[in-house]
Amino acid sequence: MATSATLTTTYLSTFRTILDEWNQNRLKISPTKGFRVPLVELKQSPPSKDALKDVIVAFRTRPSLPNEAADKFHADPDAKDAPVDEDGQLPAVEFCSGITVTSAEPGVFVAHVPGMKWSGPTLTHKPYEADLAFGPDIDNEEVYQRTVVTNDILSLALSGGVGCILAYGQTGSGKTYTMESVEHRIARDLFDQARVVGKRLLLAQGGDVPAGAESGDIFEFNVTFLELLGKHASDLLESTEEVDAQGNPVRTEIAVREDKVGNVRPNLISSTLRTSAELEELINKALSHRRTSATLRNATSSRSHAMLTISIKNTLLPYADEGQLILVDLAGSERYEDSKDHDKQRMEEARDNNKSLMNLKECVRAKAKMAAEDGFVHIPWRSNKLTMLLKPIFDIESRQPSKALIIAHVSPHIQDSVHSTNTLSYAAPFKTVPPKPRGPAPYDAEDPRTWDHAKTVEWLTTQFTKRALKTRQVDWNVKAKAAKLAGKTLKPLEAPAPGQLDLGVDILKICPEGYTAKNLGTLYTPQFVQRCLEARSGEALTMDTLKNAAVDMIGNLFYLIITAKSRKRNEIMKSRKKIAVEAYGEAPPRTTTEYDEEEFLEAQIFYGTDWQKIIIAAHKKYKEEGGDWWNEGYPKTTDAMMDKFRVHKAAVEAEKAAAAEEADE
Repeated sequence: MATSATLTTTYLSTFRTILDEWNQNRLKISPTKGFRVPLVELKQSPPSKDALKDVIVAFRTRPSLPNEAADKFHADPDAKDAPVDEDGQLPAVEFCSGITVTSAEPGVFVAHVPGMKWSGPTLTHKPYEADLAFGPDIDNEEVYQRTVVTNDILSLALSGGVGCILAYGQTGSGKTYTMESVEHRIARDLFDQARVVGKRLLLAQGGDVPAGAESGDIFEFNVTFLELLGKHASDLLESTEEVDAQGNPVRTEIAVREDKVGNVRPNLISSTLRTSAELEELINKALSHRRTSATLRNATSSRSHAMLTISIKNTLLPYADEGQLILVDLAGSERYEDSKDHDKQRMEEARDNNKSLMNLKECVRAKAKMAAEDGFVHIPWRSNKLTMLLKPIFDIESRQPSKALIIAHVSPHIQDSVHSTNTLSYAAPFKTVPPKPRGPAPYDAEDPRTWDHAKTVEWLTTQFTKRALKTRQVDWNVKAKAAKLAGKTLKPLEAPAPGQLDLGVDILKICPEGYTAKNLGTLYTPQFVQRCLEARSGEALTMDTLKNAAVDMIGNLFYLIITAKSRKRNEIMKSRKKIAVEAYGEAPPRTTTEYDEEEFLEAQIFYGTDWQKIIIAAHKKYKEEGGDWWNEGYPKTTDAMMDKFRVHKAAVEAEKAAAAEEADE
C-alpha cells in the first residue's frame, strides 16, 4: 500500500537507503542511456522515425528548489518505530528523489513509490516509457530544441497544418514554467522561420511577386488567448477592472460551440501581429491576467487551462488552409487529499478540471489508435469544452496534417510519487507508432468538401442561373398579363443563348482561382453575403434581391455539407455491428408524406426564412396546448407548407403551359 507524504517523510532515511541500493544495482547492469544525438549536432541530424508520428510524448521532471523539501513535507513525530537521531529527534527533512531517468531517448522514467508492509517500509520501482525523457539537469532551450524544433512543429503550421503542444501534470510540477518558455521561444523563432519559408515559396512560384513580399513576409499572424476555468471560458486579452473575492479578474463568459458546419470558433479578441516583440508583449499581457490560487502544493497554482492559438494565413496562397499553433498549459491535476480543504467553488473547479483532463486522455488515446488502425475510431471530442477547442487535432474528417506534443511533468520528490505515477500512467499510453498515410478525400459529386475550383464555380453558376431564369420568367409573366389585358399577345419567352444570360454577379469574384466549396463553407453567412455584394455587376439584381439570394445560397451549401457528413457517418455506422432496436420501437415519423429531397429543398428555398418561423410558431402552439409535437404537430405543419408549395409550383407550371399554348396559336 502506497504511503502518504507525511508517512514517507517520517521514514525518509529508510527509503533513501533502499533507493541507493537499487540505483547501484541498476548501474551495474545497465548504465543510463542519453539522447541519440548531442544538442550541438541536432540541427544537422536527419529526422528520426518519431518525427513522423501524430502524437509525441515527453516526460519531464524539474530540480528540487532550495529548502523545498523541508518547507513542504513534515514527518509525524508520533509515528510508531519512526527513525530518530542520537538525541531522539526526527532527522531533518532533505530532498530524496522519487524519479529516476534510466533512458533519455527513448524516454524511460522510473517512479519510486513508497509503501508499508508488516515488515516495514518498502519501495516499488515502476517504469514508464515515452518518446523522450528530460531529467532535472535539462534546461528549457534543450527541451524546446528536442521537441518543437526536431519535430518541425513551426514548419508544419506554416505549411497549413496544425501543431498542438500540451503541458500536463500535477500542480507545482513545472508545467507553466515549461509552457511559458516554449511560448517565448516560439515567439522568438516563428517570424524568422516564416521569412525563410516565404522566400522558398516565392522562389518556387516565380513570376510576379506581391508588393512588400520580397523579404518573405507573406504570412499573416492572428493570435487569441483563451482561459477555460472549469466549464467557463473567457478571453485573457479582455481588459477588465472588476475582480472577485480572491482578487482574480472577472471577465465576460465566451460561448464554446460548433457553428452550422461544425467549426468551433469562440468569439475572442484576435490580434494581428507582425514581429516577435509584439507576440512577446501579448503573451506577457495575457499571462498576467491568468487566474491563480494557492493550493497545498503550490502557492500560485494555475486554476485554469490557458490556450494560446496562433493562426497563420498564407497571403501568397490565400485560399489554402490556415495553419495553427495551439499551445495549452493545462490546469494542475489534483488528488482528493490535496483539494479536500478547498471551498465549494474550488472543489467544483478541481472536479471540472479533472473531468476535462480525463476526456482529453480518451481523445488523445483514440487519435493514437486511429493512426494505427484502418477501421472507424470514435473520438469523443464533443464531450468537453477543452476537447471541443482542440477539434482541429481530433476531427477525423479533417485533412489538415496535425501533430500533438504532450509534455507530462512530475515532481522530483519521493513524497509526490503517487501523484507522479498517476501522471505517467495518464501520459504513457499516448506513445504510438507512426500513422498510416492518409491521402486527399476522394471526389464525391454530392459532397462540397471534395469539390475543386471548377466544380464550385459550376455549382455557383447553376444556382445563379436558376435564379436569373426564374426572375426572367416572372418578369415575362407580368408583361404577358398586362399585354393580355390590353388585347395583345407577347411572343413566347425563348431560352437565352449560351453566355447571354445576365447573372448579375461575377462568379469568379465570389470564388477566385484556387478557392473551393470547402473554403466557402467556412464563411459565416454575413461574410458570404458581403462577398456576393462585392461581386455584383450590372443592374440585373438589386442589392436586396442579391442579399436574399446569397443567404439562401450559403444555406443550401451548408445543407449539402451537413447532409454529406451525416451520410458518411451513417455509412460508417451501418458497416458496424447492428443493435436490435425492436424493444425500443421506431422513431416517430417526421412527415406523413414522403417527399423527394430535391423538392423538399426547393420548398425551403421558396419559403426562405419563413420556413423556420412557421415551424417555431407551430411548435410553440403545440407546447402550450400540450399536443404531441413530433407525432402530430411537425408532420401536419410540414405537410401544410409542402401542399402550399405544390399549389404554387403547379400554378407556375400551368402559366408556362398556357403561355406556350397561346404562342402556338
